[in-house]
Parts: sequence; C-alpha cells; structure tokens
Amino acid sequence: MILRFVVKNLFSFKEETEFNLFPNRTTNLLHHKTLLNDIAVLRFSAIYGANGSGKSNLVKAISLLDQIIENGKLPTNPRHLKFKLSEENELEPVSLAIELFAGVSIYYYSITFDGQNILHEYLAKSKSTEDELIFEREIIEGKQEIKFYPEYLLNEKNKLFAEVLAEKLVPLNEVLISFLSTKYEKEFPDIARVVNWFRYDLIVISPDAKPGEIADILDIDQDMKTFANEFLPSLNTGVSNIEVVRENFFEKVNIETPEMHETLAQLIERMKDLPDGVIPMPHLSRDELSFVKEGEKLVIKKLVTNHKTITGKNVPFNVSLESDGTRRLIDYIPAFQDIIHQERVYIIDEIERSIHPLTIKEIIRKISHDPQAKGQMIFTTHESNLLDQDILRTDEIWFAQKDLGGASKLYSLSDYKVHSTINIENGYLNGRYGGIPFLSNLRDLNWNKDEISE
Repeated sequence: MILRFVVKNLFSFKEETEFNLFPNRTTNLLHHKTLLNDIAVLRFSAIYGANGSGKSNLVKAISLLDQIIENGKLPTNPRHLKFKLSEENELEPVSLAIELFAGVSIYYYSITFDGQNILHEYLAKSKSTEDELIFEREIIEGKQEIKFYPEYLLNEKNKLFAEVLAEKLVPLNEVLISFLSTKYEKEFPDIARVVNWFRYDLIVISPDAKPGEIADILDIDQDMKTFANEFLPSLNTGVSNIEVVRENFFEKVNIETPEMHETLAQLIERMKDLPDGVIPMPHLSRDELSFVKEGEKLVIKKLVTNHKTITGKNVPFNVSLESDGTRRLIDYIPAFQDIIHQERVYIIDEIERSIHPLTIKEIIRKISHDPQAKGQMIFTTHESNLLDQDILRTDEIWFAQKDLGGASKLYSLSDYKVHSTINIENGYLNGRYGGIPFLSNLRDLNWNKDEISE
C-alpha cells in the first residue's frame, strides 16, 4: 500500500506537494482503515479538480517514478518535465518520494535528479523513532558517494564494494535501487522487495489504457471469468455473459493474396524462435483478440459478449459492437477483481470515463462496502455523485487546484469541518471546498460579437 507520495518541480507541481492516505478521527467506514506496523492507512482515495488542475499530473508523477525504477534509468531529456511557469524552477532539480508498505515493512524512497544526473537517492525503513538507512547516494563536491547501513560497512569487502559501486559501476543516470535489485538481489532483500512492489503491486491505469490480452486472461483464469460473468450482467449493459472463442489462425485468415502469403511466411518464421504463450501483436480490429502460440499452432482467442433475445436465446456479439462504456467496464474486470482479492495498489485516472454516473457510483459503493476487499484504490474523477459519505470518508477525498501562478496544490476535505450529515456533493458543486472550474470569463463571453458589429 501507499502511505504518502511527495513531488516537487514536476509537471504542474512547483513546490513540494504531498498526497497521503493517513486517516483522521472520523468513525465512518472504519473497515477502510488498515494497520500497517501500528500505522493506520486508508484503502481508498478520490481526487477531484477542474480540468487542468493537476490531478492527472499526480497520477503521471507516480507513473513516472514507477517507470524510472522499472527501467533503471532516468527518462530521456527530463528537463522538459519541470514546472515551466517559473524561471527559478528551470534551475532547480526534480524530486520524487514515496512511502510504501511492502512485505512486512514500511519503506521511504526518494530520488532527486537534474537533467541526466541523479543528485540524491535514498532508501530507508520507516520507523516511529528514527528511520533505518538502507542506502544513500549523493553528489559531494562533484563526486558520487554511496553509503549503506552501518552493519553492512563493518565488513572491509563491503566498504570496497561501495567505493567501486560509486566510482565505476553506477553512472549518474542509472538508478541505484534498480541496479542493486538486478545484480545483487540476495545481498539486499529489502531493496528487491521495494523494486518488486513497483513491478508487481503498483498498477497505474490511464484513461485510454487497456489491460492487454484480456481474452487470453479470461480464457486461462476461470476465477476472473466467473467474476466477469457476475459483474457485467449486474450493470444492465445488456450483456448476459462473456465467453472466449478459440480459432486456428492459419485456418481463419485469407491466404489467397501474395501479400498474405508473405505475411504468413514471416509469422511462421518468427514463431520458431518464440516460446509458447501470448504473442504481442497490434490490434487488427476493435475486437478483443489474443494471439497465442501453442506448439506449432497459432490460436486466436476472441472475446465475445452474449445478449439474450426475448425468448432467452443467447446471441453472440463481437466486442467492437459494444458501447464505449461497456468496453471500458470489460477493461476494468482485472482491476476490480484484483482490488477485491489481492493486496495491490490501483491508481486509476478518470475512473468514470465513458461510464454512466449511476453505474460507476454503484461499482464504487460495492467495493467500498466490502470489508473483505484487500487492495488499495486511488482514483481521479469529475463525478460529483461519488461525494457521498456512505461511499467515501472525508479523509479519503482530495482536491487539486491551481494558484495564481499556475502551480497545482493538493488538499484534503479533512482540512474543513464537515459534519457526518452534510451533503458534500452540494457543497462541492457550490464551490465551498474549491477544486471546481472558475467560469466567470465564460459567462462574459460574447458568442455573437461578429453579428452585433454588423
């Protein structure tokens, strides 16, 4: 789980800005709180704000940190990522930090960089008294230095290793935590645990993201398919159930044209060196297709939705015939099942995109009211009907808003005194908490100025 995330001088965040999941004293929805080494943390958070307020930039900042650690290097030309509306910030570095729970410990990781140079990198176990250092990397008088926890450096060989690491092995654009996890996983289990959290337990979903190979996933994972066939019919989409149809690729395609012969020849040649499993291929249509090698065969797995006629007969539809909202709900199946059954973190940008307000509200309500749900869900949204104290605690609601200098600020509804009976949706829409568009200029806009001048 994520405890907090800190960003500075990145995208629309000029100053150091913190987002956290620490609860206040409200007794509402107590099962949303969980104890991690005696620290209470929330499992939900919704982030509101006008268009361009910075809520999606928070998601992008977390995603960027994820990419940096997974790739082991800084992004290409990171200078253009800085806050652009201040000349001073052009000269300042970018900083990212996260506090997370992985395995049995809470860790704090931070990285500061400018251009292609990492200026500071730090990892420690978070403790109530004093953090336990795992490593710290910094530039001192133009020279890179790397320190490890004191017990590790009692060994002279380890001291020498730290010196060689700083001088020879890790260039300034390479991420130390990723390097050590890849090369020395057994020597640094805490480091490996944190990196694996980013690789396997943190999932960021952008508005246009797709889960990838969902037809193959539902064909293999029967529990997920069962979940899908309980989930979709309950939403009145017209889908009675979904199934996966398997077809032999070489029997399905038209091989009459010379171009197709050449394509097939290239595919067959490519398949020889590939292990069995899913073959990444571009989408040939809007249908959900997975291409899977099974021995010498190439199988197409196609997702099909069934709709019932008035007499109760199932009629199969290609997914391309479904509405954008239904397709989006299908894309969410792995995420929602995981949030309920797995201890993972899902961060979803614009969760309500293409989905009816009542539908998304009932989905969030269902997950919110499930005391057995194991995952953590953080999402951005414009959907005001989710501002319901029956669904979200006041400490789970955050707002993004830009100041006069164009910099994004984040603040929690906990900053306001909100009674448990107050309708927070009405208060939000009336501008009581901020985080809404400022429309006075639109009201003054003269649509017909050209006609009037004539």
